[in-house]
Amino acid sequence: MIWNPKAVTLSSATTKITPVPPLSSGGEQSAEETVRESIHRIEEREPEIRAFVQFDPEGALAQARALDALRPEERGPLHGMPVAIKEVFDVKRLKCAWGTPIHANRVPETDAAVVATLREAGAVIMGTAVSTEYALATVGPTRNPWDSSRTPGASSSGPAAAVGAGMVPVAMGSQTIGSIIRPAAYCGIFGFKPSWGTIDNGGSMPLSPALDHVGILSADLGNLCNIYSVLRRTPGTASTGKNKDHDFVKVHVLTEIGEEVLSPTAVAAIDTAADIFISQGYQVPRLTLAAEFSNADAILKKILCHDIARHHGDDRDRAGDHMSERVRTMIDRGRKISGDEYRQALEEVSVLAAHLEEMIGHDGVVLTGSTIDVAPPLTQGTGSRAPQLLWTLLGMPAITVPRGMSDGLPIGVQLAGARGNDDLVLLAAERLGKNRPS
Repeated sequence: MIWNPKAVTLSSATTKITPVPPLSSGGEQSAEETVRESIHRIEEREPEIRAFVQFDPEGALAQARALDALRPEERGPLHGMPVAIKEVFDVKRLKCAWGTPIHANRVPETDAAVVATLREAGAVIMGTAVSTEYALATVGPTRNPWDSSRTPGASSSGPAAAVGAGMVPVAMGSQTIGSIIRPAAYCGIFGFKPSWGTIDNGGSMPLSPALDHVGILSADLGNLCNIYSVLRRTPGTASTGKNKDHDFVKVHVLTEIGEEVLSPTAVAAIDTAADIFISQGYQVPRLTLAAEFSNADAILKKILCHDIARHHGDDRDRAGDHMSERVRTMIDRGRKISGDEYRQALEEVSVLAAHLEEMIGHDGVVLTGSTIDVAPPLTQGTGSRAPQLLWTLLGMPAITVPRGMSDGLPIGVQLAGARGNDDLVLLAAERLGKNRPS
């Protein structure tokens, strides 16, 4: 095989927080008891973490009591599960400001599709969580739960930090470039971005419909799979353990991502994960991307700028002085991109996706870094998007799996696969997660 002795040793993941207690089953714990424990955790850590836009303890308790009043046969598969919702998804009667002062007082009257589906399945909405400006630019107040001087990641920073701090077991986020995978990795949790279009994003803030993905952040892979089973448009179990009839054959290892260089810590995490797959009998070849993939960043920027101009240009015109320079610049650039240029960019995406899927195969997955390193200091931004960008652009499923700690900070690896192979990626995560340091 291809793996050399490790240059960096990762310590086992020893959490500094007590996880939210497992959800009750068989009447061991009521929805109200579970929600009260989540409320306690939020009240305890929120002053430091600042993950929430609006925390709604009274509303959460009312939801929980209503769920407990249901007969057992009327209860949904997520009965009593506390969930935080990124503020780019509409939550009725709660503040959803899209991370911008332009919409600081925005309170929807209806739920986004994912929120409505979660409620119907018995989940309890604890509140709305912080996003960066338009899920893209100026960062919010949220801090990394492992080190408050470090970034919690990009736009899904609030949801990821809420889960990473043990305030809720699950949260909903979005990814248009890297905003599920990167925050989840920095906060030491699982983050799953399904194939594009697999989860209904109706009622969410449009940034780029061609790139926007709904994603799930969770401290536990089982809870993540349960949420995905409820939310996916195509019925399926999404229970990795029930998909043994469709296994992956190869784990393609990718350590060179554009011009970015993975740190020794990130490479060590990939190495140890590859060794686990080797020990399980999988083929683990190295993957090298062709030169044509070097244009992925430029293609994504063209699509994104065009779409943000279309959807938020009015905000630029009426309240541009309340926008960051980055957002204004992207809108101005997008207004200069013609329809023909936009369509060409989308065609290039289709070509790249088909090429990459041919390389990895329908029964292959890719193992790569979730991030180039551990979470950087807040003064250095939210980290590189290079390891996450390609999978978003091509609409492929990707998940970050916690793999240990380096100098007190979490490090993860990323698994990705062909479009529609979401269950295969989750299965690979389970095979890897069984050997997760503890």
